[in-house]
Amino acid sequence: MTFDPRHSVDDGLHHLANLLDPIIGVRLAQSLGGLPWPTVLSELDKMKGKTPKSYSATDLQSQLRIITERLGNLGYPFDDHTRVVSTLGNELRIVRNRWAHHDDLTALDAWRAHDFAVRLLEHFGDEPGAVDARKLRDAAFDSLAVERGIAEHVVPAPTQPVEPSESDPDAQPEGEAQPEAEVVRPDPSVLTRSDSTETPTIGSGRSEFEPWAVVAVGDVAVLDDLPKKVAKDKVRAVAVEIADFEGPIHINRLAALTAASFGVQRLWSEREKKLIYQIKQTGLVVDDDKTVWPTDLDPKAWTEFRPNDSTVDRQFTEISPVEVANAMRFLKENNPGISEADLDTATLQTFGRKRRTKQFAAHLDKVRSLLSVKP
Repeated sequence: MTFDPRHSVDDGLHHLANLLDPIIGVRLAQSLGGLPWPTVLSELDKMKGKTPKSYSATDLQSQLRIITERLGNLGYPFDDHTRVVSTLGNELRIVRNRWAHHDDLTALDAWRAHDFAVRLLEHFGDEPGAVDARKLRDAAFDSLAVERGIAEHVVPAPTQPVEPSESDPDAQPEGEAQPEAEVVRPDPSVLTRSDSTETPTIGSGRSEFEPWAVVAVGDVAVLDDLPKKVAKDKVRAVAVEIADFEGPIHINRLAALTAASFGVQRLWSEREKKLIYQIKQTGLVVDDDKTVWPTDLDPKAWTEFRPNDSTVDRQFTEISPVEVANAMRFLKENNPGISEADLDTATLQTFGRKRRTKQFAAHLDKVRSLLSVKP
């Protein structure tokens, strides 16, 4: 029988979804008090300022989200310091995206998808499930061997997260470098929400900014092949998953993280333009401030913000003015008599910054224009 990569991936993803549901349920049981585990995702939406929706326990997209995102005060209950689950989960999020959008899939795509699933099931100790997943992986490899003349099945070392690079190798670091002893942390007052009764399972904490753990999903040849269809499909799938995880996100940061997924550590202007064009073709909303919004967030209705300390790799000037304005509005409401200078200081601290540089001041001025507040 001729090997069908799409059919193979379909079998693998459904097999994984059937196994992850009970694994997730058991791991979260003590925290749920008898509630179904998708309740956590609904609460997570409320914490992030999204419109809550219903989730299915057997839906792979929901399963991959819950094993890769921070679950409020539950933290990362499926992961440890190695971030193996987050890494494999992010890889599988991209695979599922491509499968759901009916992208052209190859024997190599199928083999990679099954390899991710095998390693994830092995990590969770589900040996019977891993056995069946290995059969799917072996069948994909056999097809790949015929296609490429490979004689031996070699399992690669586990994928490690890839560190994103600067978009401009000559650019100077933004703002001030903070020695480890001088880490700037948000004031505790901004880390708690007032609507904690709506999220009893995951707590009253505010959703802090969590960077996407970049995973290698291909090499630079994919970017070189733009705008060919296969290359476009791969790039757009990666960009959409990153935007869904990190959004709202500046389009330059999204382009850099996407490029890093294909082994590009220095993103030059021409390649960046090509990636930005592909991002704009995904259907994601890109506003006038070059902020890319995930499909489940309305820029005009969103009132949340995500604090971070100075150790987090997120340039202050690339944070959406809408997000900074939401933080500034919160600070003003909770400190009615605060001066403009102190408000700037508190806003910068909320996002891990201390000194009011010219760049930061200009960004704050743009934010004030949203609030109709004059300095």
